[in-house]
Amino acid sequence: MRTMRIPAKITLWVAWLVMSVFFVVPKSGHAAFNPNFIISDRDFTNVYGLVGNSIQRFLEDQSGILDTLTVQDLDGQVKTAADIISRVANQFLINPQALLVMLQKEQSLVTDPNPSENQLDWATGYGVCDGCSTSDAAVSRFRGFAKQIDSMAQQFRLGYLADLEKLGRTQTGVGPGKTVSIDGVPVTPENNATSALYTYTPHLEGNQNFWKIWNAWFTQDPLPSGTIVRDASDGTLWLIQRGKRRLIPSDAVLTSYFPSASVIKAESSAIWSYEEGVPLQFPNYALVRVENGDVFLIVDQEIRRFQSLDDLPRFGYAPDEIIEGSATALQGYTLGKMITYQTAYPQGFVGQDSATGQTYYIDNSARHIVLSDALLKSRFSGWRVRSLSTDELASLVEGDPMRFQDGTLVKLPGLPTVYMISDGKRRPIIDERTFLSLGFAWNAIIETTPESIEIHQPGDLITY
Repeated sequence: MRTMRIPAKITLWVAWLVMSVFFVVPKSGHAAFNPNFIISDRDFTNVYGLVGNSIQRFLEDQSGILDTLTVQDLDGQVKTAADIISRVANQFLINPQALLVMLQKEQSLVTDPNPSENQLDWATGYGVCDGCSTSDAAVSRFRGFAKQIDSMAQQFRLGYLADLEKLGRTQTGVGPGKTVSIDGVPVTPENNATSALYTYTPHLEGNQNFWKIWNAWFTQDPLPSGTIVRDASDGTLWLIQRGKRRLIPSDAVLTSYFPSASVIKAESSAIWSYEEGVPLQFPNYALVRVENGDVFLIVDQEIRRFQSLDDLPRFGYAPDEIIEGSATALQGYTLGKMITYQTAYPQGFVGQDSATGQTYYIDNSARHIVLSDALLKSRFSGWRVRSLSTDELASLVEGDPMRFQDGTLVKLPGLPTVYMISDGKRRPIIDERTFLSLGFAWNAIIETTPESIEIHQPGDLITY
């Protein structure tokens, strides 16, 4: 295939020179500690922070006593530490990640392989006030690993958070927008979670430790928009798109939209931390009928309504190809132009100039140049290419050049910088560690031409 040569802009070459080695830009750390905001309300109460076996796997990774600990729960049954943490998290709707941070902050139990009996008995420090004796009958009733976690979570959910919802403050007067003195420093909590943490631990150092542990264990840059993720626990597929997770019901649906996307594996907790969006329920190029009888054609996450169902045979569609759906199921798609009798090629096809060999995607009476063989293979693998005369192509309106789909990894031959296409932009991946941490595979990278990369607007560095 011959391609039209478009000179690459100087800015892209500068970017390649600056990124000419995979390790040039240091990743910045998390922001400095803000005593007014320790953790978001959503993170603190996200009961899906760790699901399934994720708690046990996390404990095993930390190599502390809790990965093998079994104790009696409040119901008299002997359970693993992970099972007790999961039970408490679900009962009181507290993020199990937050419970783990509290266990580490109070007694270092997550990482300590040989804790004392006292550390286990007072795992979360519940009931042990400054100056209190653990032998006091009023305090000793809270002794025990399971009792400690249960009592702490109950205090947060039924005590602090309930008071904050009802009164705007806890019983000690701590609440969002209310300035209090913590170790002589004025603190004005910005949310309920921060207010609750200061009520439980009225000290700066303890809450800064919570913040440090939380950030070290559970805070990371979000996955780039366009990332395709497979849940490591149950194999479900998700599209991370503009801060939401969209279910992809099958590999067939995935391939119909993203034939070249690199699929990474992630823990359920990382996936479920995103707000759930509308599923990509139907495959690309499907015909979907909604409740009022309207039929839509799906093309690359865009839906186009047929003005008249009588036109379906004209475009080569049979009635038995229509899938029954709903307007709700199509809410996650962008509404495109209506398909009328005059519409040409609503699904599109690939055409090649019989004289020059240049290929185009033809759609709605417009021609869209395909700037490289790699781009052609990535977007239209398996498509039949029609031969068109130069005059036929000239009769079509010139549209925007074709781009790689979101989630595609691209680079130039001989240069190390790898870009991920995200929301239509080219985003350089900062270093090899980030590439591997995201779960990408080297063999998923597509080598292509400067023109087919340059056509994407530059985006932010991807750090992770």
